[in-house]
Amino acid sequence: MATQFNLYLDADVCLRFQLVTGNGDVLLTSEPFEDEDAAIAAIWSVREAAANGRIVDLTGSVPESHAAE
Repeated sequence: MATQFNLYLDADVCLRFQLVTGNGDVLLTSEPFEDEDAAIAAIWSVREAAANGRIVDLTGSVPESHAAE
């Protein structure tokens, strides 16, 4: 199973989406949306940001496997 976005109604009947991995792990859950169009637009934004986003390390640490590089 591929990674997918699941659009659903939560317990409070708010429209949300989750990004779910192929093995069922939830990577993120969205904020609530007023309508399906807004939720789908947000999904497209997440997809674009994930494909083009930089990784910014704000931890101040360097993983041991990269310390000597």
